[in-house]
Amino acid sequence: MLETIAAYWLFAFGILFIGLEALTFTFVLFFLGIGFIVVSIISFFYIFDSGIIQIALSFILALVFAIILRKTLLKKLSKPNLDTEKRTHVSGVGIIEDGAVKFDGTFWKTLDDISGYENGDKVKIKDVVNNMVVLEK
Repeated sequence: MLETIAAYWLFAFGILFIGLEALTFTFVLFFLGIGFIVVSIISFFYIFDSGIIQIALSFILALVFAIILRKTLLKKLSKPNLDTEKRTHVSGVGIIEDGAVKFDGTFWKTLDDISGYENGDKVKIKDVVNNMVVLEK
């Protein structure tokens, strides 16, 4: 039978498991660490018969905490990304150069027919879609 584990060792294991959680992000080791910390606090006030009981109680508490709190914590920590990507290139005037459209200092391809334009001609740009400019007709 395993001897009773000192409360400070249980607390140290709890902190270790919580620290290891930072590497895994699964919320399994976090609850195991909380279980060990709670049992270490109980060990200050109650004398356990064996270390096996302490470890078993730590695992049981970890399971209870995980069942009760995991969904709540995951919901609070994983915020949906509601920020839409801000587009810097939307519309404006571009210049035809060497078969491409120069717009905002960048050369863009287009699916529109630009064969009728010469170098230096200005074109009105309606939008930028899939890294290609859409010209206004």
